[in-house]
Formats: sequence, structure tokens, C-alpha cells
Amino acid sequence: MIKLYKSLSIFLFLLVVFSCSDDDPLPAALAGFALDPSIAEVGIPVMFDNLSTNASRYEWDFGDGQVFEDISPSVTFSSAGDVTVTLRAYTEDNQVDSVSQTFRVHERVVTGYILSVFPAFNGSEPWDPDEQGIEQLPDLIIQFAPDDPNNETGFVDGIYSNVGTGPIGSTMDPNNRVVLSDEEFTFILFDFDGDPNDIQSEDLVPMIGAQFNPLEAATVKNDEGDAGYISVFLTDSNGNTLDVDLTFELQ
Repeated sequence: MIKLYKSLSIFLFLLVVFSCSDDDPLPAALAGFALDPSIAEVGIPVMFDNLSTNASRYEWDFGDGQVFEDISPSVTFSSAGDVTVTLRAYTEDNQVDSVSQTFRVHERVVTGYILSVFPAFNGSEPWDPDEQGIEQLPDLIIQFAPDDPNNETGFVDGIYSNVGTGPIGSTMDPNNRVVLSDEEFTFILFDFDGDPNDIQSEDLVPMIGAQFNPLEAATVKNDEGDAGYISVFLTDSNGNTLDVDLTFELQ
């Protein structure tokens, strides 16, 4: 009985060894990925986290004719709209599994601003020089626009009459879409000394301004990640301070 048991054990061992040949297929690949951040937007890098299993190489198709082989690529989209991304995951013996996701690339649209701090004096001289009395405060007009003169995105807002140094809050007209694109913008406060019904350029005196890229400025988003504000803070050579938050939502 002992000899029979040993012979049977050897037979089973050889059966297992010879049944596991190099021709047997590897475990099948399972493709999967997720976006980080989960909401994509123009000008902001998106990491495509590869969640695939049992794969040794990958192909990413972003629908523009280009195929990437990175494990988890980082992509920056230049325009808004729907995008379909396909991931193909291959095993070493070229078994393949694929998965596709369609998602929207959003853009930041201005919904308003909160002007917290701004100067009421230019150095040691009071603003509103055409008004009566040294205690007069500025009448403000706000301009926000790209530096590119061919780009019409932006707004001019006001007039705020005889205002203190803050805060001022304003909600933008949703029909006037001001898109925060990946370029330099200028935010300027003007002291206005003229007729509100007949605004002339010579009546506008710049108080303080800042240039910045709204996609690179300090940003705070809500928990859902679909809205927030960017913060712009500046102290000029005269010691004057500008502190403004531009609120936005992703559309």
C-alpha cells in the first residue's frame, strides 16, 4: 500500500507539471480607469488613473488620432466639449480588454466678484480730485478683460458711487458669458469723475490693477468641484492693496 501511494503521488505531480505548459493563456486583462480630478476642465491637467489588472502594456485613445502608451497619462484639454477616451489593456500574450468613457470638458465661467480691499488714496493724494472736499471717496468702475485686444471676453462694471475701501460684491449676468481661459487677464479699478450717462475715457483714472492667469491663480472649489473662486491679491509700489475674488462655475 505504501508503494502504491508513492507511485500515485508521483503520477499526480507529473500530471500537474505537464498540464501547465508555456502555451496556456495568461489571466485575462481587465481594463479600467478614473479621472483625477473627476471633473475635467479646460487648461487644467487631468490625470487618467489606470485601474486595469493583469495587463503589461496599454494604449490610450483620446479621439484625436493620437495614441499614448503611458500607464497613467496626464492630459490638458484646450477646448470645452464632450470627449470619449478609450483604454486598451494587453497581457504579455496580447490578450486585450478595452473600456471607453465619455465625459465633458468644462470651462470656467465668471458668476460674480467680491472686492474686499482696494485703495482710496493714490500714495498720499486723495482720489476723486474733481469732487468737493478731501473726504470724498472714489466712484468706481471695474474692468476685467484679457490682455489680448482681439479677445472680447471680459466685462466693465460699476458705477459704485463714493465707496469706502470694501467690500463690494456683484453677480454677473448669466447671459454675458465671461470665460476664464488660459491667458493673461487684467483686473483694473478706475476712479470715475464724470457723467455716468456719458462715460468718457478721460474721466477714468486707474486706481490699481493686477495681471494674472485665472487658471494659475490660487483657487478654492466647493465640495462638488463644479464651482468656486479664484483669489487675486496685490500690493503695489505705493503700498496700495487689491484683494478680489472672482467666483465661477464650470459649464
